[in-house]
Amino acid sequence: MMIEIDEITIVVGVAVLVVAAVAPFVNIFFRRPVVERTTDDNEDSGCVADAVENDTLPPVSIVLTPYENSEALEKSLPLFLGQKYSPGFQIVVVTSKGDSEIEDVIKRYSDNPNLYSTYIPNSSRYVSRKKLAVTLGVKAAKNEWVVLTDAECCPNSELWLATMAANCTEHIDMVIGHTSYEESTPAYRCFERMFDEMYLFREGLLGTAYRTNGNNLMFRKSMFVAGDGYRGNLKFTRGEYDFLVNKYSKAGNVAIETHPHSWMTELKPTDKSWLDKHLHYMANRKHMLRSLSHRLPYNIDQCLLHGNLLLIMAAIIYGAITQKWIIVAVASVALLFTISIRPWLSARALKEFEVEIGKVKLLFFEYIVMWKKLACLVKYHKTDKNEFMTHKV
Repeated sequence: MMIEIDEITIVVGVAVLVVAAVAPFVNIFFRRPVVERTTDDNEDSGCVADAVENDTLPPVSIVLTPYENSEALEKSLPLFLGQKYSPGFQIVVVTSKGDSEIEDVIKRYSDNPNLYSTYIPNSSRYVSRKKLAVTLGVKAAKNEWVVLTDAECCPNSELWLATMAANCTEHIDMVIGHTSYEESTPAYRCFERMFDEMYLFREGLLGTAYRTNGNNLMFRKSMFVAGDGYRGNLKFTRGEYDFLVNKYSKAGNVAIETHPHSWMTELKPTDKSWLDKHLHYMANRKHMLRSLSHRLPYNIDQCLLHGNLLLIMAAIIYGAITQKWIIVAVASVALLFTISIRPWLSARALKEFEVEIGKVKLLFFEYIVMWKKLACLVKYHKTDKNEFMTHKV
């Protein structure tokens, strides 16, 4: 039996092969930021250890704003206090007056000269208590450089602070570090966090940072004070990190730190906190700068990701119906290439951040991430918008 090759077969076959060859590389995991490493871990640790004793590094204040979570503070506070940083550092804990469990944790470490605590006034109204706590913490900080993080986050290394502070140069006003979830967190949530972070890190490296989805942020106190802190978005109940980065970042004034010593690990989020984080971002992004330009690369990537799969499946169905078996064969090869290369690229990128997820799951997660985000968008539109504001209208 002779197989006929006509113009339709050539056009469809070429189109399928070209799209299949291009689509996997129009992919944030292929354009990923590079993690700084050396081949010799001991040599690497020695270099960072030298930075601890570097007199040019600035003294730093770490601001923690725990709220009714004494267990998390009990776990993370010793790790913050145990940082190796000879230039000196201060930890400012801002909490609600009368939170006896938080106060008990602070009292147990009250003999440490690096620890300082202050309180949110109970009479505060029409303002986000979290943003108010951050503002009070920054103003109480005695140092120019401030690190904002959460009690639910723990530094992975005793050199975390030194590694972050190594970026505090003349032209840098803000340093963004990596945050991952603890191992017990469901794989999809770990994947999505890394997926979003890849876009945000690349954006910060190449231009102006849009936001951060982590809890590992260093910035200048003078910049925060001169810009009136969170003025303009105090009415929104969440978005402490996002609004700060979005408001104060400019081209060239943000450093992205990816060295493993700078990483932090966040406790496993509850279902409610996971959903709330997504819903509040959807409420806040309408009021953030550069939102459309930030989403453009993501939309292009998703169009090619799903468009490639749809084109392949359409070619297989068309070829089978019309008995153009060359088209079926070409489309099958394109499908095999797609389902092989995409999870390999994802796994390679995630491995650099020590995130291990099976390749089958990675392929599935890549295709469902858009639909998960759309499902959150639907929930956001069904939610009372007053839930995202500090005062109801």
